Amino acid sequence: MRRMPRVREVLARRDAVAQLAVVVGAFAAYEAARYAMEPNWAQAFANARRIESVERVLGLAWEQSLQRAFLALPDLLQALNIFYFVGHFVFTGIFFVWLYRRSWDGFRSFRDAFLIATAISVVVHWLFPTAPPRLAGVGLEDTLLLFSGIDIGSPTSSAYSNPVAAVPSLHAAYALGVGIGVVRYARSQLVRLAGAVYPPLVILTIVVTGNHFVLDAIAGIAVIGAGFLAAAWWRGRRKREGGSRVCAA
Repeated sequence: MRRMPRVREVLARRDAVAQLAVVVGAFAAYEAARYAMEPNWAQAFANARRIESVERVLGLAWEQSLQRAFLALPDLLQALNIFYFVGHFVFTGIFFVWLYRRSWDGFRSFRDAFLIATAISVVVHWLFPTAPPRLAGVGLEDTLLLFSGIDIGSPTSSAYSNPVAAVPSLHAAYALGVGIGVVRYARSQLVRLAGAVYPPLVILTIVVTGNHFVLDAIAGIAVIGAGFLAAAWWRGRRKREGGSRVCAA
């Protein structure tokens, strides 16, 4: 009988490794797909100008004024550069490890939603390549290049991944998903507050660093919303099918 807890512990560890490997593997496949896409710069610049035009009509063209305010605070802007460059992956990874330990059902729901949102985004990146505002000639600085000398993707350099995949912003999508998960499953009020602050902080960061338009962030929010809806629909369908089998038996 003493062996049973040990067996369960070993199986639980193997499952944890397998589940986290699925998440990491999916994100790695996404980055590989982005990297494999050949940038269509002409179309990407044209699409960026379309987004800027729509923002002006809607009164959402806030990028220049926001960046100008932060350029006056170079130390803060450099901190946001670092946050943009590494935080997206680090905090998303930490969130999924934490959520797996906190709630299996929550982990499964958020995993599925993130994977669906990522798959949708890859299709959009392919069909609607869009240059980030830092390259679109709309009066925004590339703050990573300006302060750190890092060119994460431009027509004159090799990119870490697809540099014309600004729409939708998965920084915004993942940040909102992480924030919702932390607010929902954390026990500490302080941690919940951090979860609530995290999405707007990420959205502010991607805008003031010149990497995304406001509409890119809104598109990212829509994509993660679609991911949650699709994941919930799929779980509901499987439950109904399972119930039907039980009744038939």
